[in-house]
Amino acid sequence: MKNRLWAWGEALRASYWFIPAVMAVIVVILSVVSIKLDERIQNEITWLSALTYVDNPEGARSVLSTIASSMITVAGTVFSLTMVVLSLTSQQYGPLILIHFMRDRGNQFVLGIFTATFLYCLLILRTIHGVEDSIFVPHISVLIGLALAVSNLAVLIYFIHHISRAIQGPNIIARIAEDMIDSVDQVFPSQIGKDAPETDEERQQWLAKRVEHEAKRINARTSGYFQMVDVEQLVALAAADQLVIRLEASPGQFIIKGQPLVSILDLDDRRVIENLEDRILDTFVFGSQRTVSQDFAFIFIQLSALAVRALSPGFNDPYTAVMVIDRLGEGLAAVLQRRDPSMFRCDETKTLRVIAAPLTFETLLHTAYDQIRHYGSQDAAVVMRLLRIMNLLWSFAKTETHRRVIRDYAAVLVEECQQHFTPSELARVSQLYDEIRRRFENSPPLKE
Repeated sequence: MKNRLWAWGEALRASYWFIPAVMAVIVVILSVVSIKLDERIQNEITWLSALTYVDNPEGARSVLSTIASSMITVAGTVFSLTMVVLSLTSQQYGPLILIHFMRDRGNQFVLGIFTATFLYCLLILRTIHGVEDSIFVPHISVLIGLALAVSNLAVLIYFIHHISRAIQGPNIIARIAEDMIDSVDQVFPSQIGKDAPETDEERQQWLAKRVEHEAKRINARTSGYFQMVDVEQLVALAAADQLVIRLEASPGQFIIKGQPLVSILDLDDRRVIENLEDRILDTFVFGSQRTVSQDFAFIFIQLSALAVRALSPGFNDPYTAVMVIDRLGEGLAAVLQRRDPSMFRCDETKTLRVIAAPLTFETLLHTAYDQIRHYGSQDAAVVMRLLRIMNLLWSFAKTETHRRVIRDYAAVLVEECQQHFTPSELARVSQLYDEIRRRFENSPPLKE
C-alpha cells in the first residue's frame, strides 16, 4: 500500500491537473457557502451593492460573465505558454530536465486559479434570478468574484515573472542542485535498517558468503526502471521470518522481466520463501522512467547531461558547463561529509537482514564528471575547472580511499586533455595540475 501511495504521489506532483482539480473543489464549496450567506442577508444589501456597483440581476450577470470569459481566455494563454516553455526547455536543455518543470507548483497554481475563478463565476451565474416575483442578486458572491479577478491580475504578473526566470540556465541548474542536496540523506541504501555492528563484521561476511552460495533468487515479474523499494517493509519481512535478503539491483537500474531481483537465505531452513515471494516483490516499484526519490545518481546524470548538451557544437556554451561542474562539486562535497553506509543492514535486534551495494563516492564522481570530461577535454576552461573541483574535494575527503579516487581522477583528466590542447593551453593546465599534485603529495595522511 505504501508503494502505491508513493507512486500516486509522484504522479500527482508532476501532473498539471491535480492542483487545479483541488482548487476547483474548493471554489465549488466556496460558491455554496457564499450563496447561502447571500440568501440570509438578501434584504440587507445596501452597503454590499455599493461595494459591487451592482444592484440588479442584469448587472451581476454582466460582471460575472465578463470575469468568466476573461479567465478562461487567460487560462488558455497560460497553458499555451507553459507548453511552449516545456518544448523550448526540452530542445535547449534536454528532456531529462522536464521533470523539474512538471513539478513546478507555481505553474500548477497559476493554471488552477484561473480555471477555478472561471468555474466559480459559472456556478454563481446560475443562481441569479431576474423574474419580477423572484429577484435575487448574490452580492457577496459577486464581490468574491471581483476579488478573485483582481487577485488573478497579480497572479498573471507573477506567472510572467516566474516563467521568464524558470527558463534561465543558472536558475535551472540551481533548482536541480537544490534537489540534489535535499536528497543526500536518502542515498540508497543508507535508510535500510541500521548499520551492522562493527564487532559482528566477521559474522556479516560469513552470512554474505552463505547468501552467495545457498540463497534462492527471486526474479522480477515485469520490466521497467527500478524506482524504489519499501525499505521498512523489507526489513520487517526479513526479521519476521528469519531471512537475510540481498538486493541484486539498485534504484535507477533498468530491470528486465525474469532478471534476478533479490536473493533470500532462510536462516531457519523452514522453506517459507515461496510464500514470501509475492510480499517481497510488492515492496518494489517499477516505472517507465527514473526518479530522484531513491535514485540519487539520477540527479547527477541530469546535471551532467545539461553540461554535455551545453558543450555540444550546436550550443558551444562552456560557461554553462562550468556552472554545472560547480554544482556537481557541491553535491560530491556533501557526500564526502557523510559516513559511507555499510552494505550490511540490520534490524532492531542488530541482526543482519538486508545486504545491498551502497552508492559509493567513486561511482558518483564518475557518474558526475565522466561525460563532461570526455566532451569537454578540448576546452581549457572546463578542464581547469574540473581540476579546481578535484582540489576542493580533496579538502572534504575524510578517508585515504576518497583521496586516492580524487588523485587518480585528476591524473586521468590531465592525461586525456593533453592531445587536444595548444602548447599555451597545455602549459596553463600543467601548471595548475602541478600545484594541485604537490598539495596532494604533501598532505598528511588521514586517520581512518
